[in-house]
Amino acid sequence: MEPNRISDNVSSLTENVKDYINLRIDYIKLVFTEKIAKLASYLLISVIFFILANFLLLFISFAFVFWYGEEVGPTSVGALIVVAFYFVVGMLIYWLRHQLFINPMIKRLAKIIMEDDDEN
Repeated sequence: MEPNRISDNVSSLTENVKDYINLRIDYIKLVFTEKIAKLASYLLISVIFFILANFLLLFISFAFVFWYGEEVGPTSVGALIVVAFYFVVGMLIYWLRHQLFINPMIKRLAKIIMEDDDEN
């Protein structure tokens, strides 16, 4: 009788280990899916914000050019002022790209990917 009980225990233990491994694989899949969904939503929101900010800047630029043309001087001079402004801002953004964009984005993406929801 003793050999049957040991083989039953081993069989039960083997089944439990297989179930545990399958559950851990399913858990890892769920965590991976959640992180990918958070990452995709973060990137989508960033792209939408970028597009909206560009439209805002475009219309503000046109408004300034037309205002300058009506109130101060030629419209072409207003356009040159806008171009000069964007050139200076572009150079500042280029020089400060790591502090303004790259480092915060890396931190945010690392936070999304590395956050630990597991209590084990």
